[in-house]
Amino acid sequence: MKWEIKNTDSNNAAVLKLKKELNIPDFLAKIFINRGIDTSEKAEEVFSIDEVKLNSPWLFEDMKNAVDAVKDSIRNNERITIYGDYDVDGVTSITVLYTFFRDFLKYENVSYYVPNRHEEGYGLNREALGSIIAGGTKLIITVDCGITSKNDVDYCVSRGVKVIVTDHHNPDKANIPESACAIINPKYSDAYPDKDLSGVGTAYKLLCALAEANNVQLKDDFLDFVALGTIADIVPMSRENRIIVRRGLKKIETTSNEGLNALKDAAGLKKGAQVTAYHVGFVIGPRINAAGRIEHANKAVELFVSGDLAAIEDIAMELNAVNEERKKLMKKMEEEAVSKLEGAFDPESQYVIVLYDGSWNTGIVGLAASKIVAKFNRPAFILTDDSDGLAHGSARSLPAVNIYEALKNVEEHLVRYGGHRLAAGVSLKKEKIHDFREALNAYMKNNYSSGDFVPVLNIDAVLAETVNIKDIRIMEKLEPWGEGNPRPLLVARDVQVADVKLLKNSTLKFYGKHMGKTYNFILFGRTDSHENEIKKGEMLDVAFYPSVNTWNDEESVSLEVKDVKLSRAVI
Repeated sequence: MKWEIKNTDSNNAAVLKLKKELNIPDFLAKIFINRGIDTSEKAEEVFSIDEVKLNSPWLFEDMKNAVDAVKDSIRNNERITIYGDYDVDGVTSITVLYTFFRDFLKYENVSYYVPNRHEEGYGLNREALGSIIAGGTKLIITVDCGITSKNDVDYCVSRGVKVIVTDHHNPDKANIPESACAIINPKYSDAYPDKDLSGVGTAYKLLCALAEANNVQLKDDFLDFVALGTIADIVPMSRENRIIVRRGLKKIETTSNEGLNALKDAAGLKKGAQVTAYHVGFVIGPRINAAGRIEHANKAVELFVSGDLAAIEDIAMELNAVNEERKKLMKKMEEEAVSKLEGAFDPESQYVIVLYDGSWNTGIVGLAASKIVAKFNRPAFILTDDSDGLAHGSARSLPAVNIYEALKNVEEHLVRYGGHRLAAGVSLKKEKIHDFREALNAYMKNNYSSGDFVPVLNIDAVLAETVNIKDIRIMEKLEPWGEGNPRPLLVARDVQVADVKLLKNSTLKFYGKHMGKTYNFILFGRTDSHENEIKKGEMLDVAFYPSVNTWNDEESVSLEVKDVKLSRAVI
């Protein structure tokens, strides 16, 4: 694995200035600067992050139009339908808006619609829209979708229905739904400063504006669900998202939503217990997603908006069971995908992986793509059949490769596509799969080199001083870690191994001396290579995450090992 160390200049003026102004060590100043916090003013905001105000929703150019449209519909008692996506981001978007209308505005003439992933696919569906309009809806609010649905929005408007588009996906100039009465999308807005909001974060902005316009006082209401969707959608943890998630995680711990409590309980998380981004991303989120992947996401929305406690418990247990089924299907699909690549994958000539199998489940192809990326270190597309006769699939990418930009350059082979830098969805004719694969690979070869696909550890700093609990607590003000805000990674050179212990579950613990101080290093997922390198008396360069370990109410510094190299090795 290649190590890339940032800020190697020990006389970096910005680092020296921040160290002096904040009275912090070199490594901490570099961690801050590597995340764009390069002045004491920005750092002070980090220190008081739990009190900082979120951006005003009125910075969106179309927000007044959106609020006016909603107020007109309420005044005329018109039916409002919230149309969302079937993943966690979409489900939480629907949940917060629907609950706000029903419980805070006391407006009952509101409904929601979630498309069936397997039968209708992502985004606005013409047949579904026709049915919604026939049912009397006069205002449709899209959440986590709609920004590229020009024709479908035009259709709604032609039928006398207003549309408010709230979305966070990249706009496509040729397909912007300009007939909508309002478009709320940070990537479409010129004025809104934070472009990284999730779908639910964007819907929450509409909710906040409606609250202000109706004199409704919000505290931390809905932030539990906004944090859920934000983490699960893996959007960058830039300024506003970090604020939302920090506050939302605390709200999840003590949430008053019975459905969320039931889901936590089914997953083994007790009310009041600490909830981290890990729990959302790998424990709670997958259970919400399982509904749309295997069955129908309506179940997940019903879990969160229902007042029937017996039904809530049943749905929570059902989602838990469906998630277990999802795991089995995922394992089988991953094994089949790897089998297709064994003996056929050439890393020198294949810069992208495109796999197709008509028997695979459309709901979990994205998960399979993530597994293939992790195993082969290439962008991966996993495709399967869908009910419309097309091949549908999901893509996952590497930090070095913008997969959405790649798709824009081969769009002539696609029926439709959409997504982000690291994830995308595609639909194409099955007879076009080969041409699509070849064109995509050619684009990759023209724009990237083999070096872009080498696994890289991005290291914040080489340790030139000791690490203590106080400094780690300051570092934790930058949490939560995630896309765009990675967990800080440091390197200690010439660590002398004093003692080694092999623990259960492939865990290795060793004591190492660095600059006169002995640290407790912990390594998860040890291999034979680790056991050969980490020996008593050996000198190592160690890449690690600094953390605080609490045992019997006592705190100590613990350094979680990510990688090691012999000190004489070339980095």
